[in-house]
Amino acid sequence: MPSQGCIHIAALFDLSGVERDIVLHLTRDGPSTLSTLARRTGLRSSDIRRKLILLEDIGRIRVLPDGKYEAALGRVGSRTELPVHFWRALCASGRLYSERDIITLRTAIPILQFARSRLVEYADHGPNHALRVKSYASQLALVMALSELEQEILRFGCLFHDVGNAVDRQQHNVISQKTVEKLAQSGELPFEKEEAEAIGLLCRWHRNEYDPGRCSVVHGLKVRIGLLASILRVADAMDIDLRRSDYTEQFARVLRMFYPDRLPYWTSLEEILGVRILCSPKLRLQVFTRGAVRDNIQIAMLRGDLANTPLDWSIEEIAVPEKSSNLQGRWPKAGMTVDRPVLLAFAFEPHSLIMAALSRTQLRLAGCNVELLCFPDVSGYAEKLWQSIASALDPREYSRLIVIGDRPEPTVGPLVLKILGSWRAESTAVTLLNRHESYWRRFPALLKHGVEMILGGDWAYFWGKQVSQRELWWAHIAALCTRDPTKSTFGTGEEETRVSQGLIKSVHQLALKKIGAPEDLTRRASRLLNRIQADDRQYFCRRAAGFEQSFSDLLENEKIEGKVLCCEFPPGSPSCTCYWAMETAIERSRRAPIRGISFNKPYCVSTQRAGRSVELLAINHWRDEEVVPIRLLYPNHLGPVPTGNESMVQVSLPAARADRVVRTLIEACNHA
Repeated sequence: MPSQGCIHIAALFDLSGVERDIVLHLTRDGPSTLSTLARRTGLRSSDIRRKLILLEDIGRIRVLPDGKYEAALGRVGSRTELPVHFWRALCASGRLYSERDIITLRTAIPILQFARSRLVEYADHGPNHALRVKSYASQLALVMALSELEQEILRFGCLFHDVGNAVDRQQHNVISQKTVEKLAQSGELPFEKEEAEAIGLLCRWHRNEYDPGRCSVVHGLKVRIGLLASILRVADAMDIDLRRSDYTEQFARVLRMFYPDRLPYWTSLEEILGVRILCSPKLRLQVFTRGAVRDNIQIAMLRGDLANTPLDWSIEEIAVPEKSSNLQGRWPKAGMTVDRPVLLAFAFEPHSLIMAALSRTQLRLAGCNVELLCFPDVSGYAEKLWQSIASALDPREYSRLIVIGDRPEPTVGPLVLKILGSWRAESTAVTLLNRHESYWRRFPALLKHGVEMILGGDWAYFWGKQVSQRELWWAHIAALCTRDPTKSTFGTGEEETRVSQGLIKSVHQLALKKIGAPEDLTRRASRLLNRIQADDRQYFCRRAAGFEQSFSDLLENEKIEGKVLCCEFPPGSPSCTCYWAMETAIERSRRAPIRGISFNKPYCVSTQRAGRSVELLAINHWRDEEVVPIRLLYPNHLGPVPTGNESMVQVSLPAARADRVVRTLIEACNHA
């Protein structure tokens, strides 16, 4: 029987010796260049190139955007199938992972689920904790411009750092190390020996004594394993807000009854409303607390962990009052404002709208006049946005530029850096708030330009810090709109659900209306911002009426093929609108009468014509616990690399190739 996480042995029988060697090398060592493969096999480059073309044609390898070759790995057996609500937690911010990441996730998650159930008297040490630590560590690693290999080893270390809790709490870091090495040796993890040793050492060093200056060599490259351990220790300590005490009141009562000595530990978690990262460019960890707190165990541990590393970062505690006073009455009077206004640009989608509303409140409290610029959340618009900022706006007229939620389209990166450089040259401050992980790779270059960045979870992307718990409630709604259960599913009641539905529906209906001049969209967005700033929850609750029906009429030529709902959308339909229509269609198929959440038709595949191309949008429902994530089923060997995440595939296909890609994807969904 094939090892979990490796290429299936049967898939290698029909390959020649050289072809097998190439595929196995790519599986063990990761993506490689043609010259590296020629050196490893001892063959001429021309001979290797012919073999690579053959392997690509039969779907055994694929070519990455950087020109390297990667093995197309077989899927892991169902024993370690990852419930999709964990996938959605991973990828709510549009995160894409290599197949080695996917294999590692599928191996780690079941162990962490067991550890979570075993350590019920402790705060969450399960999958969601590991995913949050991984997110924090990934952001910090990119801020510090770690190498690709160092980032990869750090990600794997984050996922496995707590698996030892499945056996013993006191020695869990040592057990985690041994587990990684054992699984790599048996073939269940796709790591070579030196990789496994580095990842295992990282797991061991996230607790107790360690050597922060230690370096290792992996694949002939330097890996600063001590620095990675420092980042992991801090990222682990940053996951200290109330999500880690996600027990129901009935369950918490039992914990209080039998574990009274641990009450301060749980209470200290509930005092913390969130943690985020501010780079300006000095790095500060901001901790939002429920009012002013004293002797908080979690914050003390975070300070201690940071102090025991060589990292030159600081911690800022921000007390959040229970209620905000009348904000409109707190705006500075005329003559007290900053001379030049702030330009606040944001995407027309629910998450960015809330973050823009919170940011505008903070800017006004700081004495700033605010000009709004709202842009459509559609593919291909990022370039138009930045071109308009460059050509139509004079940076000398503004004191600050704030951009929230623009899409991280690869071709726009150089343009963004050029424009931001020109704005900074005029002494205009620039702040970027973007939850898309593929955007994070710009961090080192942005910091060199003096750009301020605010990072964290999906609740955190607003400017300023003079927030009340009312404002943070809306930040919670923003995270709920992104379907991020690591933030939003805990503590979500009927009001939160209805408000989020009302906001989503409002955005959907306004997006369908014809837009004239660019300022038309800004005016529409401003009305929603006013409702949010006024805390008008009843307005959005009323708007939620008929939420499902408002999306159900959009699908055209709807048909069912096995487990897949297939449909079309009119040309120019906004992707966010299409997504909600598709999710609603899946929900109409109802749930299967089995344990857990499982929909009868968990997949939906849609197309819409766009000139000479076809836009493909395919999803699996974010709540389904049994379905294989659709990103794993997309035929990479046939179509371009998609954007989106594991639960959503979005890609523009050449018309001549679209039918084959769509048909192959539907077949893969039905055989998953």
